[in-house]
Amino acid sequence: MKFNYQDHGAVASLTITSTAFEFRRHNRAVDAALLSTSSLISERKGCFFMKSVLTGRTPEMMRAYKVAGREAAR
Repeated sequence: MKFNYQDHGAVASLTITSTAFEFRRHNRAVDAALLSTSSLISERKGCFFMKSVLTGRTPEMMRAYKVAGREAAR
């Protein structure tokens, strides 16, 4: 599972990429990130190589990045 955080000034994005073998960990990390903040936009793509892109304001994305990283390490 890979995390890619991009800061674009006032808006930031977090890309979470994983394979189908990590399906549950991927969904758990994305759901935890979405539940940690209220105003994130998510986009999911792919079947075997799953890619989720979360976008939102920078402070909220930093919080989501920390939460997703902690959840993936569990």
